[in-house]
Amino acid sequence: MTPLQLAKHYFDLSNDSNFDEITPMFTDSSTFYSGKHDLFLGVTEIMSMQRAHHGSYQALHWHITQVAEIKPGIIRFDFDFKGKTNAGDEVEYSGIEHIVIHQGKIQHIQIRLV
Repeated sequence: MTPLQLAKHYFDLSNDSNFDEITPMFTDSSTFYSGKHDLFLGVTEIMSMQRAHHGSYQALHWHITQVAEIKPGIIRFDFDFKGKTNAGDEVEYSGIEHIVIHQGKIQHIQIRLV
């Protein structure tokens, strides 16, 4: 899989909350910088955060509005997020997500809300 294909696949799996398939995409040295300015190191921390985030919603979806490999192995996604929290509140926001792919794994993800 090319870095672009791998990054797109990650988004598809995230929309399905498919943690079993997402987990092996990260390594112990992967990092994740969230839109809430939290930094996570390693697959264990990243997956714990993702499970908590997804678990706070009864429905969620990221819609990709634009995607490009801006440098080799660096993929930029523009996205719109829509979700419904477990409390029934509607949540919507847009953002930019950069995914760095190295040796077939996600090395880094950074999210910036816009």
